[in-house]
Amino acid sequence: MSQVMNNIAKNPAPKLLIYGTGKVGLAVVRLADKKGWPVVAAFNRAGDKVGQDIGQLAGLDKPLGVLVQDCEQASFGQLDADIAIVASTDRLATNLPAYKKLLDAGCNILCHGTESYFPLATNAEVAEELNAYATERGLTFTGGGIWDLSRIWSGIMAAGPCTELRSLYHQSITDGDAWGEALAQAVGIGFSEAEFNEKLVQQAGTAGGLYPSIPHHVLTALGYTVTETSERREPVLLDHAIYSNALGREVAAGESAGTRIVAEVKTEEGVTARADIEVRLFAPGEVEHMTWKVDGEPECSVRVERKDSAFMSVASLFNRIPDVINAPPGIQPLSSLGPLRHSAL
Repeated sequence: MSQVMNNIAKNPAPKLLIYGTGKVGLAVVRLADKKGWPVVAAFNRAGDKVGQDIGQLAGLDKPLGVLVQDCEQASFGQLDADIAIVASTDRLATNLPAYKKLLDAGCNILCHGTESYFPLATNAEVAEELNAYATERGLTFTGGGIWDLSRIWSGIMAAGPCTELRSLYHQSITDGDAWGEALAQAVGIGFSEAEFNEKLVQQAGTAGGLYPSIPHHVLTALGYTVTETSERREPVLLDHAIYSNALGREVAAGESAGTRIVAEVKTEEGVTARADIEVRLFAPGEVEHMTWKVDGEPECSVRVERKDSAFMSVASLFNRIPDVINAPPGIQPLSSLGPLRHSAL
């Protein structure tokens, strides 16, 4: 391990491109500045951020000399960046035109988008196209963020001691208030039961179809062949009022506090997995946590608590940058890159 860390230390500082200057993109800028990693370009959709210096936009006490460009109007050409950090939307199909522009410009891609963690499980057709596009250009595509340790690698490691496996169980609660109004609306906080069923059960909504990829990814990484996945979405209904900071109002008893998702996965070999996932308002004293339990020989379990999920997601993404730059071409899921390593040195 010391030799690995020495090799990382000797490598030149990676040159970053920021695609999407929201909370995640700007937090990466701050981390990069602290580490001395240069940000060489930044793009965002049209709006008041375009034309601003990315350093000042990120709240640094100095400009970085890089102006935010309109992602639709800018000429990408050949960009002098080792990697593009993409933080725009979760859906692969929506992001695909941007991915292609960045790959054509010679950038590896690290995407903070839920479908990008394990593209084959969420949109196989787009995944195959993207994999071919990146491979032809000798570049790497990876999705990263908070799921790295808390959902994917914790599940893989929980099964590590087993000599026999029968099933895996994943349970989690995530604070649906932590990322602001957009996430609160995406998981139905404050919806009536009827509104929830209309917008998030009868339709996929923003989060529909994303979470079965977690047990799918873990089982695939463990060497199993997934044959079937399913998902059920339902509201977490309140029996007492809770204040939502994201919405700026009290969510009443009988309204939805968020979403409960039940995902089930079957494999050709007979091993199964189930995930019970809640993204919702928290009662006082609750802490975000993820648990994996393995029914096997021996029985094992892993629990990960997340005290600051927003920073943990950005830091996990940031720490994967060297791995992605040095990875083989094509789509490389986090499970193929080894456990996450710190950047403290």
